[in-house]
Amino acid sequence: MKTNFTIFPRKYFKFLALALFSLLLVNCSKNDDDGPEIFEFKEFENLSELPEVDDPEPEFTEPNLGSVEDSEATKAMIADFQDESGDLSQTTKDNITAVGTFSDGLTTDIQDEAQALDAAKIEEILNGSELSGDYAALAAELETLPAEVAALFPSIAFSDDYNRAQEQNKAGVVVNDLLADLVSQSGTGTCNEVALASYNAAMEAPIAKRDEQLAIINANYDARVTAANSRFDDRTAALNAMLEENRTFVANSAIAILTYAESISDTDADLAMDLREFALLYVVKSTVLITTFEAEATSLLEDTLAAELARVETIKVEKTALIQSNFAAVKAEADALLTAAYAKCHNQGSGS
Repeated sequence: MKTNFTIFPRKYFKFLALALFSLLLVNCSKNDDDGPEIFEFKEFENLSELPEVDDPEPEFTEPNLGSVEDSEATKAMIADFQDESGDLSQTTKDNITAVGTFSDGLTTDIQDEAQALDAAKIEEILNGSELSGDYAALAAELETLPAEVAALFPSIAFSDDYNRAQEQNKAGVVVNDLLADLVSQSGTGTCNEVALASYNAAMEAPIAKRDEQLAIINANYDARVTAANSRFDDRTAALNAMLEENRTFVANSAIAILTYAESISDTDADLAMDLREFALLYVVKSTVLITTFEAEATSLLEDTLAAELARVETIKVEKTALIQSNFAAVKAEADALLTAAYAKCHNQGSGS
């Protein structure tokens, strides 16, 4: 069988080749003119700012420690002793009689101690760490006193702060990981990279402001703790000065009683002995009261310090939580924008 072939002229092939070349040239030129695709995410520019957080200084009220008050009746007796007229008032005589009757009923033999009582012994009793021996036994007997005798000894005037102190008997803050829940959503394409870079750039300011605010809160907390401890030290020093004043007025009163007793020892030995015993009772009872006041006042100061430290700690925790909450809100806004940006990249087919 015979096969026939059609022979095309050479100029036809030249024309076909020229047409194909022109087509390629035009297509390449078009791609060059378009250039690389540009991705922009201006929505991150409108990200909300982190709000300011105010941290005013808290105010603290100084605790009222109260005081140890001397007996007005005893002060009147001493004034009577020091009156140069030489005559004692009937009130003073009645008070001395009441003390003498009470002393006669004591089981502790105090005559030797009363006879040996002087300024040095008074100071020793008042400044001792605790009473011992006959002094301790005497203190126990002085816990219950008839009203007319109790009125001759100092008393403690407690303030309402003690009741309040008795009635007053950290949560961690979770810091958001900036990209922990979003990196897994991102692709590796140019569009996704631009979106993530825009997100990071937008979050730089909130992160910096959050860190600055947290640093301020922490610095304020440290300063307030230091101030609270300083107030405690000052209050303790003031208490110690008060206690020293108490011991001084007790010593002065006791010495005044002893001085008068010595002045009448030759003319009225029995009255002089009653006064010496009263001076001893006065010193021992006052020592117990001052020691009790010191313990209660120290406890109040410690409770006050604990309350102040707890308050500044609460302020720190609350302010820190507020800052983190504000930051979390801004981050959530940025997270939503990033999620939307990733979706936009995916829908455009440009994520990879």
